[in-house]
Amino acid sequence: MKRTKKANVLFYVFLVILIAAVIGVIAYMWQRRQKSLADQQLAEEVTVDLSEEEEEEPEPEEEEPTVTIPVDFDALQETNPDIYAWIHIEDTVIDYPIVQSETDDDYYLDHTVEGESGLPGSIYTQYSYNSGCFEDNVTLIYGHNMRNDTYFGSLSEYTDEEYRNSHSTIEIYTPEHIYTYRLVFAVTYDNRHILATYDCSDLSQYQSLLTSIQTDRTIPSWIEDPFTVTTADKMIILSTCNGNSSQRYLVGAVLEQIDLEDVGESE
Repeated sequence: MKRTKKANVLFYVFLVILIAAVIGVIAYMWQRRQKSLADQQLAEEVTVDLSEEEEEEPEPEEEEPTVTIPVDFDALQETNPDIYAWIHIEDTVIDYPIVQSETDDDYYLDHTVEGESGLPGSIYTQYSYNSGCFEDNVTLIYGHNMRNDTYFGSLSEYTDEEYRNSHSTIEIYTPEHIYTYRLVFAVTYDNRHILATYDCSDLSQYQSLLTSIQTDRTIPSWIEDPFTVTTADKMIILSTCNGNSSQRYLVGAVLEQIDLEDVGESE
C-alpha cells in the first residue's frame, strides 16, 4: 500500500515535469515564431524604404542641343542697320541678308545692302506691311529673278518634284532666333500686291488669301495635296517676277519650329 502511494506521487511529479517541459517548448517555439515574423516585417519595411528612395532619386536631365545663330548680325548691322534677318535654303544659292527700310518700302528694290543703286537690289520686306520680327501671319519677302539664278532666280526650280523634296526646308535667322519653315506651295500668281490686297491680321482675309492661292494660281504651279495650311499658321511667301509683267512667282512655307539662340552664361 505504501509503495503504491509512493508510485503515485512519483507519477504526478513526472507528469508535472513533463507538462512544464511541453509548456516550455511551446513557449520557446512561439517566441521564435514571433521573432521570425518581426524580422520578416522589418525586412519588408526596409525593402520598401529602399525602393521608395530609388524612385525618388531624380533622373539625370537630358542636355538640350545648343542653338547657335550662324550669322554675325553685329558685324552686318555695322555695315547696314537695315539688315535684320537672313534667309537660308540648304544646298542652294539662296543664302542672303534680309533688309527693311524704315522710310521707303521700295528702296531695296533697286539698292543693294551696301546702299549701291541698281540691280541686283536686295532681298527685302516692306515696313508698311511687315513688322520685321516674323510674328505677322504672313511675311512677304521680295527678291529679283536674276538670270544667273542668284537672289530669287532659282525659285522656279520648285516646280520640279525632286528639287522640292530636296529643298523643302527654309530657314530664317534673326539675332535671337532660328525660324524653320516647311514648303507648302510654289505657284504662278497674278501681280497683285498680296498684303495690300489681303490684310492678313484679319483671319477672314487671311483665309481669303489661302483660298485664292489654291483657286487663282496658273501653270506652272505646285501646291501640297491636301492643302493643310490654316489661319492658325504663320507663313512666309517668297515673291519674284517670272518674265511676265502681269504675273509673280510665289513660294510659300509655314512655320514649323522656332529655336532660341543659346547665349550662354554672362561672364
